[in-house]
Amino acid sequence: MASKTDGNDSDIYSSTIIDEQVFYEQTIQRMRAEINRGKTFEQACKSLSSDEKYLQKEIGDDFLKIIIAEQHFAGGFGIDDVALLLDVPYEKVEEIRDYMLSDLSGTLDDQEKRWPGKDLCN
Repeated sequence: MASKTDGNDSDIYSSTIIDEQVFYEQTIQRMRAEINRGKTFEQACKSLSSDEKYLQKEIGDDFLKIIIAEQHFAGGFGIDDVALLLDVPYEKVEEIRDYMLSDLSGTLDDQEKRWPGKDLCN
């Protein structure tokens, strides 16, 4: 019986993408669980397994944006509340919020395209 991926690179590629998406979503869920347990953003980043460490920065950046979007934009919490929740400096959360707004509006110039949260999840 022939296998599903009989030399078809697109099947292998699709499978890899799905695996990465599942991995990404599970990692975000684990970080969210750490925050819900009262851990800081930095502690949530450090809780990632060694398999997740190579994506720590990318996932950490995305998670930070997700929390800001959920808590500040959707939840109506102030930047100060989000900063306290994550134990991230107020100015950094504010800078990331402004970055997100500029990114959405398409008004980022080359200087602003530099991600402001670069040193938060190491």
